Amino acid sequence: MSNCPELLQSVLERYEYTRTLSRSRWAWEFLRRNEDFLAEARLHGPEEVSVRQACHGITLVRPRMDQMAAERWGLAFFPDVRHDGFAANAFWSPALFPRQVQVQVSPAGQGAACPIYEKAVEHCEIVHLVDTAGREHMLVKGNGRVVQVQCTGMSMLSPEPVRLGFLIRGTTNMSSRWQALKNAQCVYAVKKPAPWSRTGLALRNALVAHDCRTAGLSVRETAAIIYGDARAGAAWAAPGQAMKDEIRRARARGNELVSGGYRTLLA
Repeated sequence: MSNCPELLQSVLERYEYTRTLSRSRWAWEFLRRNEDFLAEARLHGPEEVSVRQACHGITLVRPRMDQMAAERWGLAFFPDVRHDGFAANAFWSPALFPRQVQVQVSPAGQGAACPIYEKAVEHCEIVHLVDTAGREHMLVKGNGRVVQVQCTGMSMLSPEPVRLGFLIRGTTNMSSRWQALKNAQCVYAVKKPAPWSRTGLALRNALVAHDCRTAGLSVRETAAIIYGDARAGAAWAAPGQAMKDEIRRARARGNELVSGGYRTLLA
């Protein structure tokens, strides 16, 4: 592999979009690298799912047939595996992903506006799913982030005006509920690029390390992509093992998440 600094940097820049991914989107990034999953997904084509556009640019999705094969992986149906954590319409099952945002859908008064709905429609891309059990879900995408929402109460597709209210379930901890709500609102809160979180950086490095290993690159070459050739060269020339051990742990972590550990990111 070339050790040209510009080339190495360009490889790392391909992962820049992961900076704002939530844990549920990270789970998809690792699952879509699982060879067994990819083989099964290839058996289920787009004809199994109805996709059409509705008003306000909302995409309506509905499986046309049983999706038990996808449900074994924790998904409502097989999304397009070519799409990344932001672009893919990956809906996780409530059983696997209990700490998702819920909205209570209720009747709105005649002529009354729903600020949550109006703000989401104005600033975000919305994908609406009715799964095989008749449950309604949404993916709300914006500001480099994706929030999966489960709908309760009335149908979002009701011809009558509706009003939305947030519900946070799956945790009894008030601070966790508040954080989940705050994270949900990030889809339409315009902000400067966020710095890498410690967890996000560790997941990115695990993803890079796994991809490098799959491509046949060595531990040294992987370190050069993540840390730059100069730092990697200095670490390899030094007697210590810190960077070498770190890259090996990242490779092992990436393999673990791809092999099924992605489920822990949703729990």
